[in-house]
Amino acid sequence: MIIKGKQAKKRLLDGINQISDVVKITLGAKGKTVLISDPYGLGFRITKDGVSVAKSVKLEDEIESCGADFIKNAAIKTVNEAGDGTSTTTILTQSMCNSVYKEIELGENPNNLIKDLKEDLKTVSDYIKDYSRKIENTDDIQNIARVSSNNDEEISRLIKDIYDKAGMKVAIDITESDTIDTSYEIVNGYTMKDTGYSSNVFINNFEKNRVEYQNPKVYLYNGKIKFMTPELMELFRDNSDRNSDNFRPLVLIVEDIEEAPLREIVLAYEKQLIFNVAIVQSNLIFDDRKNAFIDSSIVIDAEYTDTKFGKYGECEKIIIEKDNVTFINGKGNTSKHIENLRKEFKKSKNIGIERRLFSLESVAAIIKVGGKLGTEISEKIDRIDDAVQAVKSALEEGYCSGASSVYISALNNLDLKTKVMQDALLSCFEQLMNNAEIKPWYYLKEIETKGKGFGFNLLKEEISDLYKDGIIDSSKVLRVSLENAVYTTCDFALINATVS
Repeated sequence: MIIKGKQAKKRLLDGINQISDVVKITLGAKGKTVLISDPYGLGFRITKDGVSVAKSVKLEDEIESCGADFIKNAAIKTVNEAGDGTSTTTILTQSMCNSVYKEIELGENPNNLIKDLKEDLKTVSDYIKDYSRKIENTDDIQNIARVSSNNDEEISRLIKDIYDKAGMKVAIDITESDTIDTSYEIVNGYTMKDTGYSSNVFINNFEKNRVEYQNPKVYLYNGKIKFMTPELMELFRDNSDRNSDNFRPLVLIVEDIEEAPLREIVLAYEKQLIFNVAIVQSNLIFDDRKNAFIDSSIVIDAEYTDTKFGKYGECEKIIIEKDNVTFINGKGNTSKHIENLRKEFKKSKNIGIERRLFSLESVAAIIKVGGKLGTEISEKIDRIDDAVQAVKSALEEGYCSGASSVYISALNNLDLKTKVMQDALLSCFEQLMNNAEIKPWYYLKEIETKGKGFGFNLLKEEISDLYKDGIIDSSKVLRVSLENAVYTTCDFALINATVS
């Protein structure tokens, strides 16, 4: 079936609005929870995590479902890039798509509208960058964690405590506890940067969009896989039978892999001819890649080689993301290697060596989430993960005053070309207030006159200096949310027909 013109956009917009109206009620300190039922009748979960809600929405109408996918894709992209911001992205995208639809109906040229909207995006993104402050201490971290976890003091104190003890570069993993209590453990952790899974097929933790294996065999080969060799096929042999005594997760970390062998491995994995495997490739170049492979091999007690697959290494757990690989409790002993690097750095003062030392001396933390019910644990894990990711992104790009105040400030201080952007910058504040059952327009004028850093404190239910109150947001989350909303809206604006 082919639908054209206004009708096509309207059907897509109906899907956008349906999913957005469910996701956006989770926003803010007084956001609401959503019950998600299992499609196979195996139970339910209760959450305030926007991305979990978005992923669970299924619409019967095929065209409306495509509209919902606009929101899902934008929200998931934001989570992948910034770690948090699903609800913010959803609200901004919904507002922009509805505004664009109205503007086009009134005769606005879509291409001109897109051009102006992208210019507005750059203007607001630059404003957020100038507005931002750098994280200076773990009090800032606690404030960001508190806001992102929906004002959970226990979660924010726990995350602050981890950073106090483990330092600002700690890698944090989250798992279920065997008890009803929530606690954490500091462990050895080394992260290999700019290195990640070669195919989404290997992902086994879909909530976090990553690969996780306990007690894997990890091979490091600083070379390129060009075709399936007998040596390579032998490595997969033990992973063809789950009942084999030698069956363990298998991870191959390589410089690169060509399309043909990767396709062959992926196909075997999809057909369940092999199990629990992952191919990982590096985006590092030259000496940076060689050094990362050498350091990793020592961390996990593997053989470093650039000619073949040598002896495998081991760790308690491996976490493979799009751009990072983290080894938890690697089996190697790094003491002598670190000592040698320190001596080398003392002589040369090479920044690259300093970075290697920093990574090798880093640690990781495992947060063990407890509770009485599975639904309680699942909901808490979602909020802890949101808080951890928000802190991580704030460490990269700083933070702004929260409660959507930076968007309001941008609206008041910038000369924007489109009403689309103007409406969107207000939409998050409106939703925060609506979720708290407070009329937004009653307070908006006073916030505008107070200036930067002031906004509505939902807990106190009054206008205040949000920096002093510790109500702050990750600048990266705010920026990335806006970017993905704009680019999704631009795609929507140009659609003139749907085929189903």
